[in-house]
Amino acid sequence: MESSAILVDLTRKTALVTGGAQGIGKAIAKRFHAAGSKLIVVDTCEAQLLELDSELGTDIITCVADISCETDLQSKLAPIIAAQGPVDILVNNAATVTRRAKITDLSLEEWERSLKVNLTGAFLLSRMVIPQMCANGGGVILNIASQLGHVAVQGAAAYCTTKGGMLQFTRSLALDHAEDNIRVVALSPGAVQTPRLTDVFGSSAAAEETLAPAHPIGRLGKADEVADAAMFLVSDEASFITGTDLIADGGYTAR
Repeated sequence: MESSAILVDLTRKTALVTGGAQGIGKAIAKRFHAAGSKLIVVDTCEAQLLELDSELGTDIITCVADISCETDLQSKLAPIIAAQGPVDILVNNAATVTRRAKITDLSLEEWERSLKVNLTGAFLLSRMVIPQMCANGGGVILNIASQLGHVAVQGAAAYCTTKGGMLQFTRSLALDHAEDNIRVVALSPGAVQTPRLTDVFGSSAAAEETLAPAHPIGRLGKADEVADAAMFLVSDEASFITGTDLIADGGYTAR
């Protein structure tokens, strides 16, 4: 059962969500759509994008593209933005997770892939939409980081490094474009029940049993709860919030 949507009006807004075909990204896309936003959803999985398109029906355009590849974005996404823009809200959500390993056992290819998707992708998308936002009088960039950008766990150096970098990227971008009326904020979820987590642990029950004890609230998060936090951050109700991060982690980092 979905949580109650925050009452925010996003009509006449165009939102671009990366990694929006499943998990947290899909929950955010659906929440924005319910609030009246026109959506551009980017993902690498065509089948899941088609499913989302069928589910929402109207005011959604999907794009199969690798956000870490500038050529892919220019050939596939840029024409969509030119036709549908300007983009009012950018959600840099797409991310990849490397296998659990110390860096001495991690290949250069795995390390670089993490950097390219988790950080370079956010850079490329932000660079693409910021000129439009400036010309249109402002906008919001929401970067989905992680509690593991604040604290670390063993065997996740690549992921922790990129999510920590996302927080600094948020702060720097906010300072650079405050005068352009562009707010840049980050959202750091704790462990959230998503298909990716289920794949890692074999089942949602196994994920809950393993990870819930690390969260003082006693359970894992729900994608809809993260989407509600995202909705607040991009709304006019958060108009004085920029250059900072909202941690939605069930108390994980409070210990």
